[in-house]
Amino acid sequence: MAPRTLLKTLLALAFLVFPSHAAAQGIGSTSQTKENLDLPYDAIGEGSDEEIAPDIIQFYGQNYEGDGIFYVIDRSGSMQGSGELDIAKREVTRNIAEFSSRVQFGIVFFDVNILKYPSSGTPVDANSGQKQGAIGWVMGVPGGGGSCVMQGMTTGLKFANKASAQRRVLIYVGDGGGTCKGADENQYHKQTLAIIKGQNYNKAQINCVGVLNINDTRRQFMQALCRMNSGTYTEIKR
Repeated sequence: MAPRTLLKTLLALAFLVFPSHAAAQGIGSTSQTKENLDLPYDAIGEGSDEEIAPDIIQFYGQNYEGDGIFYVIDRSGSMQGSGELDIAKREVTRNIAEFSSRVQFGIVFFDVNILKYPSSGTPVDANSGQKQGAIGWVMGVPGGGGSCVMQGMTTGLKFANKASAQRRVLIYVGDGGGTCKGADENQYHKQTLAIIKGQNYNKAQINCVGVLNINDTRRQFMQALCRMNSGTYTEIKR
């Protein structure tokens, strides 16, 4: 065999036995396998943590989504005399009974005074004991007189601000009245909006459920309260 032919034969055999580094690494290959292409850049596969879905509750026919849920309920004489206070209690207790264990919650009832659960002002986890205690407490709340919505809302926001929940939802139920200890209602509403805006530093979503006979001034107050705090306004007509 000629020397040149022999050299070519030896080189060919060497390539078969010892493939090039580039070929071993798949460079230039058209059969590479793609993995996790639909996952985020920093995905680490099935072992990665997933965001826990918040609870979805239905309250007065509306759906709200959160893992921190707080109620501010008007217990004035008009609420009690019309039967709306009892309806609000039923709505709240039904929600509490359905909470998953990942929910934090707190409850405020107001007239000229404030009643709250828990009395510490710190939200509680929705375990079976707290749920049972809260339901019994709500059902025992009496009616009152006057309507100090500013004080009720600021108390509800204190609950929300103390929560470790990621999605805080506050729901106010009432007629928008601001007849608090003889205050001028229009000025009281303006003060309430300004104070709530300043105190909602953890950006709880504030929603309003308007009940009873609501005049334009009170409706505008509730609509502004919700609009300023990324919430929704629902008016119940019976």
